[in-house]
Amino acid sequence: MRYHQGVVTRKYPLDPLRRVRADKVDQRAVSLSDALRKAEATAADVERKRRAQEQLDRAVRETARGERERLERGQLTAADLAREAAWGLSASLARKEMTRAVEAAQDEHARATSQADQERSSLATAQAEAKVVDKHHDKWRAAGQAADIARDEESAEEAHLARARRPGRQG
Repeated sequence: MRYHQGVVTRKYPLDPLRRVRADKVDQRAVSLSDALRKAEATAADVERKRRAQEQLDRAVRETARGERERLERGQLTAADLAREAAWGLSASLARKEMTRAVEAAQDEHARATSQADQERSSLATAQAEAKVVDKHHDKWRAAGQAADIARDEESAEEAHLARARRPGRQG
């Protein structure tokens, strides 16, 4: 469809910038969603490792208590005591390893949370930048509408004056 030659279509001059900023908001929203998902996963990992650590601690305490009771009743031999000492060392190493795993998971969670905070900030910045262009677009459109109204009123006034000046008409 072609417009009449006298019709001027006006396109918003910052439309490409407007689209780029809207796309940037969408990208930042996706990034934030991914970062929040990762933060939630790392929080679940920390909790899972803490529960495993608590279970290990409970098992070690219960086993040690049982062995102490057997020792107090005189039911253990020298070989049993040697095995208990070796088991105590392995339990201590397992506890240390579990503590390291929990700390590593907490560090990963802290990094993921920090990344989510950065993504949230980036999204807020992108939204603010897009809002600036949107406000400008609204002002531009309002100015165009005001100009269209002024042109229409001027045309109507010229038409009215032309009718009034026509011979044979009085008014």
